[in-house]
Amino acid sequence: MELDDNIKAILAQKDQRISELEKENARIGNDLAGTFFETIELMGSVTTFTERYYEGNHGRFVAEKVESVAKLLGVKEHLRFQIRIAGLLAGLGKISFKDSNLFKFPHEMTKSEFDQFKLYPRISVEILKHHSGFESILPIILQHTEHLDGSGFPHGLKGDDIHPGAKILCVVDTYHNLVYKKHRETQRSDKKNAAFTNTQSLLAASKDRHTSAIKYLQQRKGSWYDARVVDAFAIMIEHERSDLSDKQILRVPVNRIEPAMIFAQDYHSSYGLLIASRGEAVTEEMIKPLIRFAEAEEIPHKLLMLA
Repeated sequence: MELDDNIKAILAQKDQRISELEKENARIGNDLAGTFFETIELMGSVTTFTERYYEGNHGRFVAEKVESVAKLLGVKEHLRFQIRIAGLLAGLGKISFKDSNLFKFPHEMTKSEFDQFKLYPRISVEILKHHSGFESILPIILQHTEHLDGSGFPHGLKGDDIHPGAKILCVVDTYHNLVYKKHRETQRSDKKNAAFTNTQSLLAASKDRHTSAIKYLQQRKGSWYDARVVDAFAIMIEHERSDLSDKQILRVPVNRIEPAMIFAQDYHSSYGLLIASRGEAVTEEMIKPLIRFAEAEEIPHKLLMLA
């Protein structure tokens, strides 16, 4: 009987130790996950400094839209997450470029400038490969400038040799470049603090370039771009633009901002970091940082929003 009690006591101690180990493993796992997301946020902030020649935040726009397109196409959740992170960080390699090259469109570049530009997916991968957490997104980033017919770069891959996530990223990245990259005549004009006064002015600001970009993608689907991706993206973006007509511009306290509200004005930090851009939709992840920036007096406590 005494032996049985001893065995029970030993087993109880073992169960308690297992429970403690499980809790410790969970804590370590949460810490590692938190560190990884902090690394993503850090790399995303670095990428932002290459985006001064865009109207708005290129990486955040692309990250949001590639995930939405992937969901429309029935892509599984874990892969949608990978595609989203790839969209956010794909332009990281541009930090090595001169400003004089960043503001040019490819057709404006000299051959040597374009040869350098074509290196940026490889540079992005070289930076990110040192963190094991990014391993699954490296092929998406490396291949997002490839075309179905082999005319893309860096390796001239064709068709099914291109990662499905890279095909989605290619379309969305191209669209944002065509619509929101600043043209030479507007690069020196200071419009960063201009606010939309109504939804019509928001849509009108990009109407012609939006129409031209969709036409550009449609003309090249099947040769450069995956047809299913182009069609899904075009339907989605038209639906989003149509929905804007039902929104009003309000001055909203930062602690009452909700996901899906849209910024009606650009907001920059005191050191020039683009915190939020007009026309950009609020995500769940953005709300806490916005509150912190407001508390630090980096942005107003009430923001102009389309809601």
